[in-house]
Amino acid sequence: MAEWPVISEKRIQQWLGSIYSARGKSYFQQGHVLQLEMDDGLLMAKVRGGGVTPYQVHVRFGNHEALVSSCSCPIGGECKHVAAALYAWMEEQDGAHEEQAAVAAPAPFAFAQWLGALDQVRDGKPSHDEFPDSTRQRLLFILHQDGERNVRLQFIVARMLKGGGYGKATPYNAANILGSHTPQYILSSDERILREVAMDRSLGSLHGYRLQGEDGLRIFKRVVASGRCHWQSKEAPAIRQGEKRHGEWRWQLDGRGDQYLTLAMSAEEIVVPTSPPWYLDLHKGVCGPIESGQPASVAEILLNMPAVELDCADEVLASVNRQLPGAVPAPHRLLHEHRRVRPLPLLRLTTIRPETRWSYRNPEQFHVASLYLDYDGMRVPYTSSPKSIRSIRGDRVIDFSPDSVAHAEAVDALSATGLFPLQEHRTAAAADIDENHFILTDDDQWPDWMLYETPTLEEQGFRVEVMDDFPYRMETAKNWHLQLAEGGGSRLMGQAMFTATLHDGEEVDLIDVLARWVGSQPNLLSESSLASIREQASIALPMPGGRFLAAPGEAIANILHYMLDLFASGSGAEAKLSVPQMLALEKQFEGGDVQVSTTAWLRQMRQLADIGSVPDCTLPVGLKATLRDYQHEGVNWMQMLCRMQLAGILADDMGLGKTIQALTHILIEKEEGRLQQPALVIAPTSLMHNWRREAGKFTPDLSVLVLHGPDRALRFGEISSHDVVLTTYPLLVRDFEVLEAQPWHLLILDEAQYIKNAGSKAAQRVRRLHASHKLCMTGTPMENHLGELWAQFDFLMPGYLHDKRLFSRVFRKPIELQGDQARQEALHIRVRPFLLRRSKDQVALELPPKTEIIRSVEMEGAQRELYESVRLAMQKRVRDAVASMGVAQSQIVVLDALMKMRQVCCDPRLMSGLQVKPPASAKLAMLLEMLPEMIEEGRQILLFSQFTSMLKLIEEAVSGLGIEYVKLTGQTRDRELPVERFQRGEVPLFLISLKAGGVGLNLTAADTVIHYDPWWNPAVEAQATDRAHRIGQDKAVFVYKLLTEGTVEERILEMQERKRELANIIQQQGGGQAPLWTPEDMESLFAPLS
Repeated sequence: MAEWPVISEKRIQQWLGSIYSARGKSYFQQGHVLQLEMDDGLLMAKVRGGGVTPYQVHVRFGNHEALVSSCSCPIGGECKHVAAALYAWMEEQDGAHEEQAAVAAPAPFAFAQWLGALDQVRDGKPSHDEFPDSTRQRLLFILHQDGERNVRLQFIVARMLKGGGYGKATPYNAANILGSHTPQYILSSDERILREVAMDRSLGSLHGYRLQGEDGLRIFKRVVASGRCHWQSKEAPAIRQGEKRHGEWRWQLDGRGDQYLTLAMSAEEIVVPTSPPWYLDLHKGVCGPIESGQPASVAEILLNMPAVELDCADEVLASVNRQLPGAVPAPHRLLHEHRRVRPLPLLRLTTIRPETRWSYRNPEQFHVASLYLDYDGMRVPYTSSPKSIRSIRGDRVIDFSPDSVAHAEAVDALSATGLFPLQEHRTAAAADIDENHFILTDDDQWPDWMLYETPTLEEQGFRVEVMDDFPYRMETAKNWHLQLAEGGGSRLMGQAMFTATLHDGEEVDLIDVLARWVGSQPNLLSESSLASIREQASIALPMPGGRFLAAPGEAIANILHYMLDLFASGSGAEAKLSVPQMLALEKQFEGGDVQVSTTAWLRQMRQLADIGSVPDCTLPVGLKATLRDYQHEGVNWMQMLCRMQLAGILADDMGLGKTIQALTHILIEKEEGRLQQPALVIAPTSLMHNWRREAGKFTPDLSVLVLHGPDRALRFGEISSHDVVLTTYPLLVRDFEVLEAQPWHLLILDEAQYIKNAGSKAAQRVRRLHASHKLCMTGTPMENHLGELWAQFDFLMPGYLHDKRLFSRVFRKPIELQGDQARQEALHIRVRPFLLRRSKDQVALELPPKTEIIRSVEMEGAQRELYESVRLAMQKRVRDAVASMGVAQSQIVVLDALMKMRQVCCDPRLMSGLQVKPPASAKLAMLLEMLPEMIEEGRQILLFSQFTSMLKLIEEAVSGLGIEYVKLTGQTRDRELPVERFQRGEVPLFLISLKAGGVGLNLTAADTVIHYDPWWNPAVEAQATDRAHRIGQDKAVFVYKLLTEGTVEERILEMQERKRELANIIQQQGGGQAPLWTPEDMESLFAPLS
């Protein structure tokens, strides 16, 4: 930008006139200038006017000290607010002129800005270069090729997605920054870029900004430094700065055979004509300076050399060599040829955004038919005065003689179809519009124009092309049909098709097409609209993606007639998703002209896929509880699975009563005479007491046998005489022969994630048990990867999700490694009827809130030194293991190394083999400060730790403080006693081993949960927290996570977010990544203290 001149009152009067100058001076003296800032030659100010919101003022100087200003006031610039800003800058300017002496200065601007910063900190607002937590939108910088020699920068705004990447983008006009409001997603660094672009018209226009010269380089560097600069698309990786590269000068041919100088780079590199020049490597996504062998000023001039005509190349080379001897190579030598041909008309349907005068508004776009004439493969835009047409082919330059008659005839043909030149459009009149663009009076006419006029033009020799950016595309169909049937060799697999078959063989889903159409025009379902459609020979039926289907009006009217109820209910789009969902269509088409084939089995599948449509079952007389509505629905679902000889996963959130739903289901089977053999429940050891207690409380009519304890063999003979048999996963392996010999009516796996490893002994044994019906129960159907989901379904319905290898190829790898949304949706559709999951947010709105609090403490002195020494030793050990065995085979080594680092964080006394006295634990000290205060407040506290040895240390410490407590670990024989004492309020503190007490406990007396040490799997912590935050809780629950700052514990917390996304993949359509220890993970986990 141009240097600022010395400001004086006389010059302000010359620039703005006496009236605005006097008013501005008065504003300045009255303290109306609230903020003043100079950035790279751009003066920015906030000036208070008559209203509440101050005006935004921007001032710079062009060539010859020409004033360029803008203001968000109605005048727009060169006003009293600009004058006030200039007076303020004059007061700030060093060596102020004599005129300044008469001006009364307001409070210093630096102090005013400091007060503003103080207000911001006091109000808790983020800094200008940090995104507020609530702001998901981002300003992105998109680079495009602009012709053959330039790079253009555009701005868009897009929302960050939770699963990564960005959502739908909208253009952002840099001139908007000159307004009075700056959005929160614009950082101060972004604002500097936008202001410079907005104030310098030489950089570009409304649709992009050419990166050239020193100004262009400055902007280029800034956008790259933002980390939000991409090539052509927001989906492309962010461009980063790389090393300097070497470029050789060479001549480049343009489309007319003229030549210009450029720097030779690889095929994937383009030259950005900044000063000095930079390269942009499109393959690697890096950019950097080019070593051209010339000074920056010379390189800039050479890159901006006008294209040299064919006959002048030698003369130009000689001139350049006189100035820069040997700097550039010899130009190309080409042969010249003349031809005369009859051109063929080509019509290209596309969208353009013509550049108009400088404006703060977004540019208008036009959907146009662009006319070209094809001269023997050389396409040229139509012009009413065609000139020489040149084509470069190898070492030849071919000049075609223009055919004015063919040009005129083509335009006449277009006019006959209703098209007229875009140049005649009133909005585009001021723009620089090529005369080959033609439009219709209204864009809504395009579908009918394509339906009726395109065939006419093609008969006259036109070739019509529809470009990707054109929002209208016409397709033709030959028939429609609906088929609903079982298929794929299994009753679980079905085929449902209601499609239009196009002439090119494509089948289009008409349910979705018609639902969208009716959704946009509800009156289409009226009898009058149907009659109007029926009268038309053809209609343009809108389809997704801007396409239209040319269809006979009578056929479409008949289809809509038989689908009135379906579309009116708004369920049309949902009904197309899968076989279970699409079966809702059957009823809509019964007795109509559309042939429908289906089966009773598929109608049952339709009910199963929609939990709300599953028929209610009669609850058992012997049930001593009142089920919630969602629990009754769960029982309905399980009953229907049994009737259909199917199986499923009850995956409700922890604490929503999965056990009572399963017991009710078993009791129904007994009361209705179907429980001819006992039901076997396999659960973790920690849940035996819970199952027995709830059965005795809610379903006392069920006889329950617990196969647990050293004397269980004495009860094997009683198995067949009981309704329910309870055993554990470890005992399944030991007692397998007895359990395998017994036929079971129902086999239930509680906490079914225990068989997530399909190769484990428990998983293998459980598949060999003989049961008429099967059910899995788990609050976490998938903790780490999709293979765990497959293992459960392979137990329930072998083959439904294919074999393990095929499942991995079809679903797991595309979803986890490639983020394939289509495969993810296909898997979701496939499992949804057989996986019932309700969250607390969905069905238990009365549950009190849960608040998570992170409490961090910094390690100091000897503990900090010990951590660093252990970290370094473990980092070396892990790196050696990865180098010799690879990442996949080093997981155990990684886990062991992490455990040792975590032990130091928890309490150095956990480390074995220390040669010196263990230093004190900063975290334990923090805990011992927290507990007395919480207990004094009346809190009931659950304290979880991964390490039973840590619980012992805590036990000793709280005993010294006189705090009463109970404890539960894997060594606890009587689990009921500590639970009952805590629930009755006899003790305020419950110390629990995460493995022993993370599941199977109802501890609703607690209102505080403390996780002493984090682990990477968030599902484990969530299960533990749900011991308190579950149905029956009537108090708000506070969850504290204790961390040591800058250590592996903080990295573990960050990794939990990734794993939480993967765990939700089967309930939602969000993305996720497999939780393997990647090299990047290990670099983060073993990083030095921060």
